[in-house]
This record gives sequence, C-alpha cells and structure tokens, in this order.
Amino acid sequence: MVKRVVKITVTPGKAGGPAIQQLSQYGLDPAKVADEINKRTRILSNYGINNLFVELEIDEESKRYVVKPELPPIGDLLLKAVGKDTGSHQAGKEIIGNISFEKVAEIAYIKWEELRSRDFLNAVKQVVSACRSVGITIDGKDPKQVLKELSGEAYQGVIRKFEDMLRQEGRL
Repeated sequence: MVKRVVKITVTPGKAGGPAIQQLSQYGLDPAKVADEINKRTRILSNYGINNLFVELEIDEESKRYVVKPELPPIGDLLLKAVGKDTGSHQAGKEIIGNISFEKVAEIAYIKWEELRSRDFLNAVKQVVSACRSVGITIDGKDPKQVLKELSGEAYQGVIRKFEDMLRQEGRL
C-alpha cells in the first residue's frame, strides 16, 4: 500500500481551480475531492479565512483519500469571530469583545478532532478557557462564570445540537 501526501491551498468552502485539477494525476475525481474539501471547510468561510492548507492522504492503489484541513488555532478563530487582530494584553482584565455561546460551541465543533476531548462538553470548556485568555466575554459573561454554568442545564440545548451534528458526520 503506497500512500502519498499532497498539500494544497484552498479558499474555505470554495475549493477548485488548478490546485484541485492537479489531483487527477493521482487518479482522483477532482470534482468529488472538491466537494469533500468544501464540505469540511465551508464553516470556516464565516471567519474571513482566505487561504487554508488542506492535506490529502492518498492511497495510490485503491484511490481512497482522507481530507485533513490544517485548521487555525482556537485563539485565531475567536479573534476572527469578534473582528479583532490581537487579543487582550491583560488576560482576565481587558475585554476586547463578546461572543455568543453558540459561536463558542461552533469553534469546539470545528476543532473537535484536534482538541482530543473525551466528550463535546470538555471540548467546549477548552474553547471557553481560551476566551478568557484572549479577553473575550461570552454572552456578556466572564468565561469563568460560563464554566460554572456549564455543569447545569443552561447550555445543554446548544451542546446537544453540535453533538448530534458530530454523530451524523461520524466524528463522535
């Protein structure tokens, strides 16, 4: 089994052009690969990311492939979500923006595989903690307060929504 790794640069949700066409030399259907990349990266188009590296691991015998987008760090996604370029210079004291809990859960959903959490709630907690370190409040609340509220029922509907999406995609 010979595997080849190919890296291409795409615009999230809009893969196409010469970068995708070159994949035909490996016996892949460029349209099918573009659809898979678009499906995996479409959500990132909401964050104003123009160029994203995507790694394709190709089995040259079976022509099967795995799409692995190289995702930006959590802090970068949080800053993009609030429209800032840099985070707080005094974590916990300086507030640079506010984000909805739904957006926090969306970032945990995007970064799910990289966070390596036991469950989605713990992934969300990692993103909430990152909010504090870059100076972002969640629904107007200090992230420490949101962490305390996560043990109750306050955010369970949003968490279940993203857990269901992960299950449907076979990622949870």
